[in-house]
Amino acid sequence: MEAKKKSRSYRLFRVFVYRNRTKIALALDVFFMGLKHGAQDTQKTTAIIQTFVLKGKIDKEDEKILKLYLSDILKVVGIGIPFILLPGASIIIPFLIRAAEKRNIDLIPSNFKNKSKQAK
Repeated sequence: MEAKKKSRSYRLFRVFVYRNRTKIALALDVFFMGLKHGAQDTQKTTAIIQTFVLKGKIDKEDEKILKLYLSDILKVVGIGIPFILLPGASIIIPFLIRAAEKRNIDLIPSNFKNKSKQAK
């Protein structure tokens, strides 16, 4: 009986992926671009912090970049900790993000936002 459940669920998963392949491809593109931009932001902020340590000050634009990076890190930690610690959090997190969006609370780090949504 267990083998039938696995094969049926596998078929359902394949059908779901096939029907939603464009949405899945777009979501994966946004995710991987977010990772790429996150790595670039880490390099930028490392250079800014090194400049601050050596010179003792940074300009306003660099300060703005550091603040954005810190807020993105806090967002990742705020979403990631419950995901790891709470059972079933992987089911709850999408609903939490939707509820936050309805209340104009931004929980998604800037690197993982779709650029078309950011323009709005």
